[in-house]
Amino acid sequence: MGFNGKHLSLEDRKIIEENINKGLRKFETAKELNKSQSTIGKEIKNNRKHRYSQTDDAPWKCKHYKDCKVCIGRCSDFEEVPCFRRDRFIGACNGCSEIKSCKKTKYFYYANIAQKNYEYSLKDSRQGVNLNTTELFELAHIICPLIKQGQSIYTILQNHKEITQCEKTIYTYIEMGLFKDWGITNIDLRREVARKIPKKNKLKKRSESADYTGRKYDDYVEFVKNNPTYATTEMDTVYNHQEGPYIQTFIFENTGLMIGRLKQHKTSEEMSNSLNYFQELLGDEMYQKLFGLLLTDRGSEFAKPQLFEVNTETGEIRSNIF
Repeated sequence: MGFNGKHLSLEDRKIIEENINKGLRKFETAKELNKSQSTIGKEIKNNRKHRYSQTDDAPWKCKHYKDCKVCIGRCSDFEEVPCFRRDRFIGACNGCSEIKSCKKTKYFYYANIAQKNYEYSLKDSRQGVNLNTTELFELAHIICPLIKQGQSIYTILQNHKEITQCEKTIYTYIEMGLFKDWGITNIDLRREVARKIPKKNKLKKRSESADYTGRKYDDYVEFVKNNPTYATTEMDTVYNHQEGPYIQTFIFENTGLMIGRLKQHKTSEEMSNSLNYFQELLGDEMYQKLFGLLLTDRGSEFAKPQLFEVNTETGEIRSNIF
């Protein structure tokens, strides 16, 4: 019997989440949805969310720790301690009976979050750039330092097989200005003088990196008018150099108080981890009082508002962001 080749729907993803909670293996879910096991495995792995913990950088979370025993944090050889239930059989930690005592890194799958990620990626692919924010960040941190050292795109691709884009695609992305934040433009390319300039750019640039429907400033003013008890917290990012480090700032309305958290990466995932930290530290009630209403700008680090709005553990709305 052939597999159903259609994209996964929200209902399919709810079945996946329900089966994970029941402890069913990936092949059982694949059979129920008439999908291949690899499809279910990729869906869970690509969309499961890491649950923040203050011990995430602990050296004993590396599977090589017993051999080296000199780690003081994550190094280039860091590899997570594997979990057969999580990675090989089920795919995520939902419903695990040992969740409270387990010291391994925890990942959870939520259908609503997975569906929003899918819709965002689908929008990206139809607007000309087949990369999401995280993939762009990872690609930039591989190729940009090497381009600055004088290496050609061809040489970089030969030495880094993990890059899935072809040489022509990388040149096109550079011409579109996707790597300007990392200091790479056409003038840095060794082949630029010899390359034939295309008559027409077939790829359409995105006018906006995120969907701000319902999150614009006018919507914020209307929200405050209808919810006068909410206190606004302004969220922003400051830095001296594009390559970092960065400070994520929070200014609390009518208090004159500003706090900041040091960040090494300027991504939505990195910035939303601060809210995970505050929610775990403060508890739901106090978190709602301080971070229930967020006002920020349209920086690339806030391009995925759903990561800030949704509680990664329960899938419920925790903040309103504008």
